[in-house]
Amino acid sequence: MNIYSRMLGDVLPHASRNIIESYYRLKNEKYHELRSMYPNIPSHYVHGVCQDAVERISSLRRNRARQYSREIFDESVKHLGLGKRDLRGKRIVRHLWRRSWEIARHQVDLEMSNGILVPRINSVSLWLVDDHVWEPVNPTKIDINDVENIFFTSVAINTHRGWVHLDLEPSKEFYKLLARGFKPASHAKIKLDRKSRRVLFHLSLEKKVEIHKPEDIVKPVDVNKNSVATLYEAFSIILETDLAKTTLGYSYRKESIQRRNGSGSREARKAMKKLKEGKKKRNYRWKTASLIVREAMMIRGVIVIERISGDDIRFMIARYRNKQLRHRIYQSALKGRAQRDNRQG
Repeated sequence: MNIYSRMLGDVLPHASRNIIESYYRLKNEKYHELRSMYPNIPSHYVHGVCQDAVERISSLRRNRARQYSREIFDESVKHLGLGKRDLRGKRIVRHLWRRSWEIARHQVDLEMSNGILVPRINSVSLWLVDDHVWEPVNPTKIDINDVENIFFTSVAINTHRGWVHLDLEPSKEFYKLLARGFKPASHAKIKLDRKSRRVLFHLSLEKKVEIHKPEDIVKPVDVNKNSVATLYEAFSIILETDLAKTTLGYSYRKESIQRRNGSGSREARKAMKKLKEGKKKRNYRWKTASLIVREAMMIRGVIVIERISGDDIRFMIARYRNKQLRHRIYQSALKGRAQRDNRQG
């Protein structure tokens, strides 16, 4: 691991100064130099070092540009004297963000090319890029759900001192993924956990997935404040969510909390967090969307749902004068339920 860290330290300054985000370019420029400096290391570790360096350069460049663009955007808003009403225009905000991002990327590239901005090596994971540097020891072939797979509890890793054997303690998630048809991939990572004095072996799993091709069956979905209407076979059904009643109950509880503790006090905020209104609404939405999508996948149908935006909800409640009714409709999360169905489908 120390040799891998030194190799990474030799590659990062060169990749940072030249802003290299291509693995093949960095490998072509540094491969022979690293092989001559570390002749006893297997050659595939050089490939892992180049991939690791490119990932660090790309991550640093993206995150620092994001930080600079936010600062430049705030300074531009102050300099132009724009208020909240001015920032409601999407064209102005989009133009400012685009200009801020361009200036931030240019600033980051200048700092990296001048050697001011270089990635720091805080922690190192050993990249095992293919099965030339690691292999399972005594793998056992198993048949799960008519899918042939392999199972192993120890691996061998190729190092400068030869092959080193490691015994593994797989987690429960590993067994669950094997049972679902996932197979071990050829690449993995190793990290030292110095506090617990153990080695963490991060194994990637992969699975061939069949693409869902919908047929000419249309499954319409209509989202209301207290229910969701859809088709099941040839019948129209209504799934009652009681979301409006839940919203009204939480509204009464929030009013009583605010009367006791005040609207902006710390006690009121802590009491409202314990209500877990958002978690309960999210649970309603996920369960409803799961029922609809599961049935649509069985019949290979296409889900058709109305497109709801925040403006549509505001226009819908504009004709109601009762404040409580307007609040209940607005808080019933019509837009969220439509997005859940859309995302799962």
